[in-house]
Amino acid sequence: MPINKSKKWFVIFAIIFSCSLLWALTGTDIYKEISEAVRLYNEVFRQLLVNYADELDTKELTETTVRDMLRELDPYTVFMTEEEKEPLDVLSKGTYGGVGLRISIRNDTLTVISAIEGTPGMRANILPGDQILKVDTVFTKGLDVDKAARLIRGAIGSKVDLLIRRPGFGEPKVYTLEREKIQVHAVTYSAQLKPGLGYIKLAEFSKGATAELKSAIDNLNRQNQLKSLILDLRSNPGGLLEEALSVAELFTNPGDTLLFTRGRTPSANRVFIAQKKPFVRPEVKLVLLIDGGSASASEIVAGIIQDLDRGLVIGSPSFGKGLVQTIFRINAERSLKITTAKYYIPSGRLIQKSDYLKNPKVVRQGVAGDTLFFSRNHRPLKGAGGIVPDVKVAPNTMPEYVTELWRQNMFFTFAMKYRSQFNQIPKEVDDQIIQQFREYLDNVGFHYYEKKEKDLKNLEKQLQSDSRFANRTALLQQFYAVFDSTRKAEFDANRQFIIQGLSSEFATLQNGLAGRTAADLKYDPVVAAAIAQLQDEVSYRTTLGYNR
Repeated sequence: MPINKSKKWFVIFAIIFSCSLLWALTGTDIYKEISEAVRLYNEVFRQLLVNYADELDTKELTETTVRDMLRELDPYTVFMTEEEKEPLDVLSKGTYGGVGLRISIRNDTLTVISAIEGTPGMRANILPGDQILKVDTVFTKGLDVDKAARLIRGAIGSKVDLLIRRPGFGEPKVYTLEREKIQVHAVTYSAQLKPGLGYIKLAEFSKGATAELKSAIDNLNRQNQLKSLILDLRSNPGGLLEEALSVAELFTNPGDTLLFTRGRTPSANRVFIAQKKPFVRPEVKLVLLIDGGSASASEIVAGIIQDLDRGLVIGSPSFGKGLVQTIFRINAERSLKITTAKYYIPSGRLIQKSDYLKNPKVVRQGVAGDTLFFSRNHRPLKGAGGIVPDVKVAPNTMPEYVTELWRQNMFFTFAMKYRSQFNQIPKEVDDQIIQQFREYLDNVGFHYYEKKEKDLKNLEKQLQSDSRFANRTALLQQFYAVFDSTRKAEFDANRQFIIQGLSSEFATLQNGLAGRTAADLKYDPVVAAAIAQLQDEVSYRTTLGYNR
């Protein structure tokens, strides 16, 4: 079967590229391996294109084989189209063209969490809880958040039509908004939890994160001069290395080694040393909060603070992502993100967990390093990936009953109904609201099955299909009665969790993400542990190794 012109040029290009590479490379072992690998790949590809029974889609086959090849390595070495690269561009620029809406999926519906202040979404009075049914001509049902966000974003100055329904307030309406330059906010909340005790939530390390953090610290200092600061990095997936190092410099001293990277190429081996005077006074006590969602840049900052004994790290162990990626442009539409080095924090610890390779056979790894390291004050620290907190505090374990209330969006739908019915949002969840919520659950038929109850129902189905037990499954009803009686007591047993859930949703409707964060902090055991440490001078200094 003859190949078409574009495919012929593709094959010719591959052969020319291979020959040029062979001509250019020296006779060292590594270059011989490269030349042999390229020759094998090109020959297999050529034979397929020329001889396969059906005509092949060259572009699709090429991209698929490249993606499959990279899947054998680590999760962060990936082939990217321009659309896939967009989140990285937003992170690196710190801005995007859009209307300034924070969105999520609630009850399978694209829902507004909040509108960013000063944006088209805020000026159009789009409120938390509003449901976006359509973006221009595309219905949003079934779309994930990332896809919906890409539809809403666009060129600055262009317009987008959003069909929005406000539950309980009439028919959906079309909002025509002009996209503007939207600033990505890394600091999502800051406040003084007690006089002189500040709290800042840093959601990501996007461009401008350090400037936002400095501004938040300044604002807190103006309220009451800070004596202590909690920097919350939980669920912070990371971001830009330069922002992470700049954030670390706010708390460290000139000359402190902050980070070094190691890779196979000279450009991958770097050492980063603090150059600036600390922005935060050394006498200000510091606590960083981390969890399993704290990764990459978050772990760099937490690790630096821990290794240099500048502050305490509290929470649960971090994710363990310490691989450096570099983006290489392949052509106008495609890029390759390759892991080129590994991060090491001041004590010499490698942040990356050891089990990151999908197929270890294709990577020649070095000998495993040490697993015990020491901080500046000679505190022993665990290596082998991730950051282990100085004080471990597990988040609240949510009972199954409450988990189902969240999963079925009972708190959210009740809060929306309450706002619609009374045209107001309560400041506190009192006994009357609790009773109304109980009645609401009964009216909507809220129900859930415990795992053991589900197992029992599966057993019942199996027994019913067996003639020996067809008339005896009624015996199981007494077990179902036990589950029913237990369920009736679940509401009262979980009253505090229910108050927390309702408070969180009411606060979101009232003040968006900031309101939700403020409400949730009141019930946060990790924040409570941080406050306790900061208020106990002896414990704080002893944990950091100053009272040895």
